[in-house]
Amino acid sequence: MHRLDEVQARELTLAAVGAVNRRDHPWSVEVVRCLAAEEQTKVVAIDTCAAILLRGVPRGSLGAGVRIAVDGSAARGEEARARASEVLSGLAAGDDGRVAFVLGALGEEEQFDVLLALVRAAAAWIDAYVGIDGDTVDAYYAISKAEMS
Repeated sequence: MHRLDEVQARELTLAAVGAVNRRDHPWSVEVVRCLAAEEQTKVVAIDTCAAILLRGVPRGSLGAGVRIAVDGSAARGEEARARASEVLSGLAAGDDGRVAFVLGALGEEEQFDVLLALVRAAAAWIDAYVGIDGDTVDAYYAISKAEMS
């Protein structure tokens, strides 16, 4: 796959979230692996998921000790969700150093797991509170169908 710019990475992240909502988990995992492969796309993907999960919570508005739970399934289960929670909590607290520390301590596969946990949590949030989000589903259909043709 060619190198993605920020707009493409955001759309691909939304498509991965839409794929989870449409129960196309293999495609979602493949997309998350692609997003996690490069630093820029990984950061955009994390930011996109955080925008969904932290909707209504201004960044920097929570205290440093606050932890936001990340629900949903992850490839490595509880450990990946705990690290994803730490990343999301750091973003909510406006503590970029905390986020960088957590991600910097992880290997590639662990970073993939954290991103997958965030994508699945974002999909679960949309499913629980919105039912289905047109933007993520549209992005999924547009990108997944384009790849097949």
